Amino acid sequence: MPSFSFGRQIFRVCVIVVVTAQLGFSAALLSSMGLSRYLWLADMANFIRPHLLVAGIVLFVVGLALPRRSTKVAGTIALVLAAIPFLFLPPPAPSAAGTPVSVVAANVYVDNPDPADFLAVPAVASADILVLQEVTSTWQDALLASDRWAFESSRDLESNADMKLLSRFPILGARTVSPESMDTGGRYAVGFQLLVNARTVIVYVVHPQTPRSTRMWRQRAAYLRDLERALRAEPTDARVIVAGDWNTPPWSPFLRDFLSSTGYRTTEARWWPAPTRFSIRLWSLTQIGTPIDRIVVSSNVGLSELLMGPTFGSNHLPVIARLSILR
Repeated sequence: MPSFSFGRQIFRVCVIVVVTAQLGFSAALLSSMGLSRYLWLADMANFIRPHLLVAGIVLFVVGLALPRRSTKVAGTIALVLAAIPFLFLPPPAPSAAGTPVSVVAANVYVDNPDPADFLAVPAVASADILVLQEVTSTWQDALLASDRWAFESSRDLESNADMKLLSRFPILGARTVSPESMDTGGRYAVGFQLLVNARTVIVYVVHPQTPRSTRMWRQRAAYLRDLERALRAEPTDARVIVAGDWNTPPWSPFLRDFLSSTGYRTTEARWWPAPTRFSIRLWSLTQIGTPIDRIVVSSNVGLSELLMGPTFGSNHLPVIARLSILR
């Protein structure tokens, strides 16, 4: 009899621990969703939304396994709250008939010394427009030596924040977005005018600050603010592509606000955006990464296909978009 009573006490403790974990998890999710626009730490939770969803599923399954209504109810709450951010992701750009253009965007990683694997990717070799971040002089020399792209951005990498654009289409001009801003951490988007089959297409290359601290989080917000203003100043019929490492996950309110304000569309999947940034220290498991690299387009640009390229020595995957420029 005493052993039976002891077993019941252990079971009660387990139920209390599980319910506490489920409700604590739910409270943390609610806080992160409600405060992401105002608090750095809350917005950082948006980088791990897929991981939080997995945790919600685990808490739900554990709750179902225990024969108590409290664990089942609390587990359901945890799962629903973990899934909510995925229900409000913006829809991707629709497909449309037009001039086909392939764009590859990739953060090649400043400590990645060898461009060979990247240049061996078929989608990279055939890309019409290549948008790169964290480019070193070694990479620039290798890209130019490949002789695959007739046109390029300035070879002064520092002036373009270590970003590089290569194109099979003529580059008519370039301008830095809001270079007078002092609150972007010294980073600025660059817009390039390209001539694509007698039509002007504007390609913005972006790489805002990584939000590793509250200060850098504010710098990223300032960068997106300037970029948003530049896009809103474009003619309504402009054909615009914005590509790069955004350092912003799709669940962040900063990206949602950006897309809502500009009317632009992302090219990411609506329900489960593919991870693009991962940790080399964790065996380069791309599946447990997070989506921060993307291509965004104006209403005059359609999406035919979106793919993720293979690993190539960077801690980012190449984003490959087959777009169509409306006539």
